[in-house]
Amino acid sequence: MLGWVKCGRNKLLAGIAFDFSSLSEFDTLAQSVKVKLNCDLSLISVQKDDGLSALGRSGAVHAAEERALSARDTICTYTMQAGMPLRIVDVRNHSCWRYAPVVSEMNIGAYLGVPVRLNEGEPVGALCAVSSAPRIWNNAELSYLEAIADLVGSKIERLVLRYEQKALSDALAENDAILTTLAETSGKAITVHNDAGELVFANAALRADLELTYQELLALPHLAQRLASDGARSGAVSIDAPGRPTHALHVQLYAPKAGLTLAEWSRTDATKTLN
Repeated sequence: MLGWVKCGRNKLLAGIAFDFSSLSEFDTLAQSVKVKLNCDLSLISVQKDDGLSALGRSGAVHAAEERALSARDTICTYTMQAGMPLRIVDVRNHSCWRYAPVVSEMNIGAYLGVPVRLNEGEPVGALCAVSSAPRIWNNAELSYLEAIADLVGSKIERLVLRYEQKALSDALAENDAILTTLAETSGKAITVHNDAGELVFANAALRADLELTYQELLALPHLAQRLASDGARSGAVSIDAPGRPTHALHVQLYAPKAGLTLAEWSRTDATKTLN
């Protein structure tokens, strides 16, 4: 998963799982930078947790673990956070970066980097070109890198759009499953609760048919959840309240979507109960 620190729509990116086996288009862009700028390495990086992940890089790298950059304070991190291009002629003599572990790990002599942005304009990563020897980067090289960074941002934006569309489709399917189940149980006493045993929905039949108080209604999800934790999909339960007769009920459990459980309730004379 990619963990992002920016606000707004960028928070959505935290839910996107990039398949590192199918990111060849980003590798191709990184390779084009390497060839065009005649540098030793080009890297398209995005923030992940406390480090970076290589969304694309020149050279054949396919495994996800090979794309993880453990150094938190890398030059690309600074480029992304600053939101502006960074040109360094000789990193090994640079006052800020010469002692950074990434300099020796990636054999960085000269560095040219630009932020990668989504359409909203907020940086979500960086694109860089690295040479092992000191080098003066010219304006034409910077302009080319910025053009490729814009293209990378557009491609990430399309990934986000596809994710949003899938999330919407999944949500509609989940809601349809709930509505379908509710329709099939029309006129019956129904509750919907989450995995924490909290009541999410209760219909009028619970009060009218089962004659339960509000406090007794709140107890139903906990009883159903205890039954479900034992692996059962149906069973008998009882509700004991001070000054009230014991209610012996039967419950049938459904799972219309992940995280929510629908329960159908009815009176029963069963002697096996959960107290």
